[in-house]
Amino acid sequence: MKLTAYTDTGRKSSVTVSDQVFSAQPNDQLLAQAVRVYRSNLRQGSSHVKTRSEVKRTKRKWYKQKGTGNARHGARSAHIFIGGGVAHGPRPDQNWKLKLSKNQKNKSLTLALSAQTPHTSLVSLSSIKGKTKQATQLLSSISAQGRILLIIHQASPEVFRSFQNIADVLLTKASKVNVLEIASADTILIQKEALKTLEERIIKTEIEVKKTIKKATKKVAEKKKIVKSPKGRSLQFGGQALSERKAVRKTSKKKK
Repeated sequence: MKLTAYTDTGRKSSVTVSDQVFSAQPNDQLLAQAVRVYRSNLRQGSSHVKTRSEVKRTKRKWYKQKGTGNARHGARSAHIFIGGGVAHGPRPDQNWKLKLSKNQKNKSLTLALSAQTPHTSLVSLSSIKGKTKQATQLLSSISAQGRILLIIHQASPEVFRSFQNIADVLLTKASKVNVLEIASADTILIQKEALKTLEERIIKTEIEVKKTIKKATKKVAEKKKIVKSPKGRSLQFGGQALSERKAVRKTSKKKK
């Protein structure tokens, strides 16, 4: 697959990139799950509402038990009254942390990059020398609009100083970029040096995941191997140790 590339002067060209990273089959369910996990993990968890026991109101019985025609109530702090406590509201001890497996993280990152491929371009930042004017000219020459995500190879003071005062521009490293940053961007610019790092990161993780899955399936297969008992019957590992002991006891009794 090919992506649009721009030189320092804004000249347009094309670069061939990995189909494994930028042309994955769509999976909206996994992508939505990954975005939800990242957004949930950003929550501070400091939201707090008062229950009826924490509301500072009188606990005196509102009106007499019988004869009024109203329902029976003992205090005005109940959640059904204005000024009362809140039922089932957020509490500061609530845990909002969610997790994704290593395989899900890697796949969702590939899905996000593939979905944003039409809005993704490669840029060269060699001419950026710490001037905001140069960065603004570069963005205008390539018609970058909306929220811009700039993926760089490594932290550079000159690049950071050039883009830090431009609104709606987020800088991140290729080794740390996540699904939420990619999915929420309108335009994605990847430094040419960062492209190789990004592709290696995704492909390397995928190979590691495949090796881990292969080892796990091999262990499961080994546990399910059939073993011959002393009496000639087949016994399986995993929960069959007791029946094997019984078979050994029976053969020992016969010998006596």
